[in-house]
Amino acid sequence: MTLKISDIEGIKKSVKLNEPVVVTFGTLYEVETIVIKVATDEGVIGFGEACPFEPVTGENIETEMVCLDSLKQSLLDNDPRNIEELHTIMDNSIVGHTALKAGIDIALYDILGKSAGLPLYKLLGGNSNQVTTDITLSIDEPDKMAAEARKHVDAGFTQLKIKAGIDIENDKLALQAIQDAVGTEAHLKMDANQGWTTKQTISFLDQTQSSSLETIEQPLPYWDHTGNQAIKHSATQPLMLDETIHSPHDAIAALVNNEADMFNIKLMKSAGIWGAEGINRIAEAAGITCMIGCMAETTIGISAAAHFAAAHNNVKYCDLDSFMFFKQPDWLLDTGFKQDKELITLSDKPGLGIEINL
Repeated sequence: MTLKISDIEGIKKSVKLNEPVVVTFGTLYEVETIVIKVATDEGVIGFGEACPFEPVTGENIETEMVCLDSLKQSLLDNDPRNIEELHTIMDNSIVGHTALKAGIDIALYDILGKSAGLPLYKLLGGNSNQVTTDITLSIDEPDKMAAEARKHVDAGFTQLKIKAGIDIENDKLALQAIQDAVGTEAHLKMDANQGWTTKQTISFLDQTQSSSLETIEQPLPYWDHTGNQAIKHSATQPLMLDETIHSPHDAIAALVNNEADMFNIKLMKSAGIWGAEGINRIAEAAGITCMIGCMAETTIGISAAAHFAAAHNNVKYCDLDSFMFFKQPDWLLDTGFKQDKELITLSDKPGLGIEINL
């Protein structure tokens, strides 16, 4: 069957959070995202999601909508299954805008799966149809974070991601309070979102060597490669890089500089599944494991990330909890997966397995 892209549409949507989420970049009250709809001349339709976060990807909803018109003209009449070719076209058309490219990329992979009659995780590698996700603790007073941790563990979560980076003294107290609350019932990761200095990080990790803290994520600004090297050299806990790693080029640089033990891949940073595949291949070849994370996507983007993670054995960890913090939109009829506490089981429907009424 020959296929050609006949239309690409971006539909802006706003989803309110159940309660505010506090991170170093600010407090989030609602999520603005773009549902990408790619139509073909044979009636096969793919859906994706572009969920930009300006402090990380340099994009916002308004710039994405403007750039979408330009990319649309470049992509029309091409076969949507020629994904590498279409990424080359997008990269030659516009620099950056990785979240927008991710939205288009996800829709292309959805079409690829539907065209092949296979769920996406099987097309990407087929390692499994399930992933286990952590759940995030927003920055708050230590006792409140500890109570929230206890609530999530009682609800069946065994992996907690602790947000930090605004006040390191509060971060220390929060970690201790959370450990006191959950003991050894949960694995702990801490994400400072570029909020610490090198000295602060090394001191913090020295003081928490005997704790249950398993990884520290992106404590330094994305550009501080020398600081990352110093932390990796001195710390016993693995150092995970997030905002430093947007592309396979960044992954190579981090490995050459010996500045990371793990990578946090996010589809909105990597221009979608295609870029994520490249990062993971490089990491796996170097003996570096990966986590798949998220910005603030709805279940469209989460489904795509879960398919990618489930497909690959080297993606050891998942931070795919954003959809749990807001109500499911009424236009999303089928998420493409079932959630049972921390376990996400993917549908065997073709493509992403999602159903959308837009």
